[in-house]
Amino acid sequence: MKKGGKMVKKVLNVFLLAGMTISLSGCIALLAGAGGTAFWQAGKVISEESVSMAKGVKATESAFKAKKIILMEKVTKNAVTQIRGKDQLNKKVAVDIFDKGPKNIRIEIRYGFGEETPARDFLNEVKRRL
Repeated sequence: MKKGGKMVKKVLNVFLLAGMTISLSGCIALLAGAGGTAFWQAGKVISEESVSMAKGVKATESAFKAKKIILMEKVTKNAVTQIRGKDQLNKKVAVDIFDKGPKNIRIEIRYGFGEETPARDFLNEVKRRL
């Protein structure tokens, strides 16, 4: 009986170790709570917001101005608006806003080469304007 218990413990430890490794590598993002909660995934900060597409785009453009990010490109196609720019340090800023239905959007922000802190700061700037 003891031998079987040790085996179960080893298997559980392997699963725990694998889960921790995946979590630390950024491959898993957990979304806790309702809309408006941001999470980090694959070099982007992602947030779902309960506002119209027009309001989301306007808030993002306003945040570009506030952060002194030069707007380089804005394209809307198939319920997605892509806004691209460069900040004062010449880092690329890419924002994709997805229309998920009436008064529901998803914002994805990539800053530089997938830098989390400036991406979250920029998302907070957008949220202040929503």
